[in-house]
Amino acid sequence: MTRRLTVLFLAALLPLLAGAGQAQAAGYRYWSFWERDGSAWTYATVGPSLSRPADGDVVGFRFSVSEDSGDAAKPRGEAGFDTICAKTPAEDGTKRVALVLDFGTPADAPSGERPPAARTACAQVAEDASAAEA
Repeated sequence: MTRRLTVLFLAALLPLLAGAGQAQAAGYRYWSFWERDGSAWTYATVGPSLSRPADGDVVGFRFSVSEDSGDAAKPRGEAGFDTICAKTPAEDGTKRVALVLDFGTPADAPSGERPPAARTACAQVAEDASAAEA
């Protein structure tokens, strides 16, 4: 009985293990989260719900296919805080966070789909807001 259960367990587990190996080799489609310091993007060490950007910070999200954070694609575009938030005046009790949303390339998109063009936005949020709230 134990041998039979073991065989059934392994038979059920084998397709899962085989699929995991294939997915890893091809990479994963996901949104990576970045912080910009001057003109350089840095892969964020915490997620957007834990990140608390300051007034004047630039954060970016990039959709792409990658195996891990070591080869994740950075957001594209050169616009900085002054350009992105030029039309958003500072207000007491809030902060402005420049957002860069890069939807990736056609190679990153699921088969038959085209990603929209990258865009930027200036979020005016509460002083203690996270990047996710922005």
